[in-house]
Amino acid sequence: MGKQDSSSTTDTQPVPSSSPLESINLKTETPEPTADELGRLRDILFGSQSRTLEKRLSDLETGLRSLRQEMTNLLQDQVGALSESTATQFTETRREFNEKLDKQGLDQSTQLRAAQKDLTEKLDRQSVEQSSQLQAVQKQLTDNLENFAADVLRQLRETHKELSDRLDKQGAEQAERTRNLQSEARQRDDNLRQELLSMAASLDNKKTSRQDLGQMLMELGLRLRQETEKS
Repeated sequence: MGKQDSSSTTDTQPVPSSSPLESINLKTETPEPTADELGRLRDILFGSQSRTLEKRLSDLETGLRSLRQEMTNLLQDQVGALSESTATQFTETRREFNEKLDKQGLDQSTQLRAAQKDLTEKLDRQSVEQSSQLQAVQKQLTDNLENFAADVLRQLRETHKELSDRLDKQGAEQAERTRNLQSEARQRDDNLRQELLSMAASLDNKKTSRQDLGQMLMELGLRLRQETEKS
């Protein structure tokens, strides 16, 4: 039984082809190869190369992923270091800037206080100088007013004395003229009285007509009038 099975099995097995070319020739005798047959043929011809290429590609992809990861890690490390350095530099720069601002603020405050002190001193000096100048001007004005008042008073006294002298002189002259006029008036009165006495004596010695008497009285009245107008 066992031998028969083995012989039958041996008889039923196909005889393997001697080479791949013979199998290709046998297959090419078929009119239209199928897709599976083309795939098997491709696998027979290029299977080892394809697997090698796939392995290489897989290794290369693995290496690329590893290199990418390393580059990413290195970049992250560099970015972190750069960020820390930048943060440190920014902190240092900000500290230096704050220190400069504080120093400038102190310098400006010192300069401002110095300028304010100088201005206050200048204002004080100017105030003292102006006060001195004002006092000098006030003293000069006071002296000028006193001198002017003294001059006016002296001029008033001189004018008063001059007027008094003129009035005294005019009074004396007027008194002299009055005395002269009075003397002249007395002299005229005496003359008139003498003439009247002479006229009366002549009237007593001789008779006078009324016409002559009237003429004499008219002449006497005219002379009295003229003397009165002169006086």
